[in-house]
Amino acid sequence: MKRIMSNFLRRAAGGLCVLMLTLAPAAQAQQATGTPDKRFTIYMAAWRGCEEACQGFIDYVKESGMPADVVIRDAKTDKTVLPDFVREVKEMRPDLVVTWGTTVTAQMIGPYDAADSSKYIGDIPSIFMIVADPVEAKIAKSFESSGREFVSGTRNRVPEIIQLKAMLEYRPFKRFGIIYNENELNSKLNADVVKRAADELGLDLVMLPMPLHNGEPDANDIPDLIQEAADRGVEFLYIGSSSFISVNADIYTQTAVKLGIPVASSYETSVTESSGLLAIASKYGMVGRLAGYQAKRILVDGIKPIDLPIAALDRHSYIINIKTAAELKLYPPMTLLSYAEIVNQRGEN
Repeated sequence: MKRIMSNFLRRAAGGLCVLMLTLAPAAQAQQATGTPDKRFTIYMAAWRGCEEACQGFIDYVKESGMPADVVIRDAKTDKTVLPDFVREVKEMRPDLVVTWGTTVTAQMIGPYDAADSSKYIGDIPSIFMIVADPVEAKIAKSFESSGREFVSGTRNRVPEIIQLKAMLEYRPFKRFGIIYNENELNSKLNADVVKRAADELGLDLVMLPMPLHNGEPDANDIPDLIQEAADRGVEFLYIGSSSFISVNADIYTQTAVKLGIPVASSYETSVTESSGLLAIASKYGMVGRLAGYQAKRILVDGIKPIDLPIAALDRHSYIINIKTAAELKLYPPMTLLSYAEIVNQRGEN
């Protein structure tokens, strides 16, 4: 273990984030498991730092009294470090691995029909979270069970058909657009799901892929794509699943507002921290806590991952940015105000 940590700490100097969190004292360990001095090691592979879901997971582990040390590795959106994570997991043999996002999960847990399973973590129990569509990505065979002995997880996505109906409830429209990143598996898969939902509702969808430069997207291309959407008569823009778009939500939403186009998002932060108009979202902190509950069921209760359903929150948040609504002169219908969460009101910071 010391050798593993030493090697990885040296690699950390090159840009990886390493953090060990001790989350429960020995007395709580005995209470949680009934076994004196029994502690668990949880390895969390993050994609872009310990954000809300990661922190929610840690909070749940701490508050539940689960006797656990959480080792966090941050890929910093660099896919090339994920094979190193896999190798370290195989050497360390933690009690549980938690993966954040479709990219990390696909690279570490892999699809259930992988031709070469040796590239993945294999027989170590794992929980995934913030995976847009684990069934579409072939991480799980169904939402009732992953169908894989060592794999379970959570699902946080509000179905696209519900997203579009919520947008229509706010403002009727016929044509809308989605900008997606072909360099992200979840974003490509989600674009296809959005297209099927649009067809079901009889809506016209303009699909705009991000240009790739040496295989990578560039945020500087976002304004031109939004201008193209405006030129093609888009009445609404939808931010589906894309870590890249989410990180660059400011330039996306602000450009759209300047062009008079409202933005709906599956990410709450696109509305609470940027200029998106509305979001129908699962709060990431709650998703992380749900993943923590899944971890407890595996480590403390002794339930096999394959016997757990892919857990989902039983409620979502409908969030409206009233400042953006005022700028666009698109105030929400009164029916929405009875249950929507209103943010960025006058006087708020």
